[in-house]
Amino acid sequence: MILGDFVVIILMGFYAGVGIWESGTIRHILGMIVPSLVVWGVSALLFKLYKDLPKSIGAVRWKELSPFVNNLIKFQKPRQVLFVWAITCVFQTFWISFYWRGIIHSQSYFYRFSLGTAVWYVTSYATFFLLWRGMWTAANVVIGLARSYRWIRIIGISLQVLIVIYAVAILLINLHYDSRKYTIDTLPADAPRTALVFGAGVYLNGRPSAVLTDRVNTAVELYQRGKIDEMIMSGDNSDASRNEVDHMVRLAVEAGVPESAIIRDDYGIHTAESLYNAKNVFGKDAVIYVSQDFHNIRILMTGDRYGLDGIAVAADRRIYNISSWMTWYILDWLRLPLYWIHY
Repeated sequence: MILGDFVVIILMGFYAGVGIWESGTIRHILGMIVPSLVVWGVSALLFKLYKDLPKSIGAVRWKELSPFVNNLIKFQKPRQVLFVWAITCVFQTFWISFYWRGIIHSQSYFYRFSLGTAVWYVTSYATFFLLWRGMWTAANVVIGLARSYRWIRIIGISLQVLIVIYAVAILLINLHYDSRKYTIDTLPADAPRTALVFGAGVYLNGRPSAVLTDRVNTAVELYQRGKIDEMIMSGDNSDASRNEVDHMVRLAVEAGVPESAIIRDDYGIHTAESLYNAKNVFGKDAVIYVSQDFHNIRILMTGDRYGLDGIAVAADRRIYNISSWMTWYILDWLRLPLYWIHY
């Protein structure tokens, strides 16, 4: 319980924003996390949040389930948790504003303290806590029932076996494609001369996202260093609110790439569509895939499905938002076996 709560506070520190690319250093990340951990620890001590932790969860039967769950909730001391959570959230909301404006000297509007900012972060933190405490409660209910019912133990063991098999599948897929992943410096001399650059998000203010910018800048560097002759800018250009390809072309041209070396693919709505178009619309048999590392395994797998002889170059040129980065990796890795089965 203590370890889980500390992990939640650490995630809150990451989510607070100090991990985004403008100031993503370990020093700033710790600068947000450590004070919050101290406030959480002191307030938890004052409210005796972890006093008299039980040593184990006993067996329970269906007819005893309701009081058992009530005891689990009572053990978690909802009132004390509410006070400690509120104290930590209020502190961190003020600390975010002070840290960004007073220490990092950022004038970003989002980090100016306001009621809206406070509500945003308090709601986000409440979600973290509710998810963690809810999962902890559910896990202990299952453990309690499993001690009384054999069929629940069988299901639990089966699920654990399936999880291990799934994890091994993810590992094998990554090992299989890892040899086709490169950086700009390690790119082989006989690499394809065309780069396929994948679109990414455009912010509501019309600014291309950090991920999209890095993909384009990586392709630009490949061109400027004489490693490619042309690049396909593939993205969702179907809506004025996104117009990824317009931004991609503009960034490349502003960096000195002639428009004659840029091929537009306005219908690369998703990864598979971009790869299909490269092969069947633009007639490319071999390309260099340009995207972030978390995305490249899925690209390589899908490219093989469409008959492309491709290798991947990582476009990770900065430290991204930590929570987003973790989400990208986890989601893409979890989907790999499903893509393998589908193909």
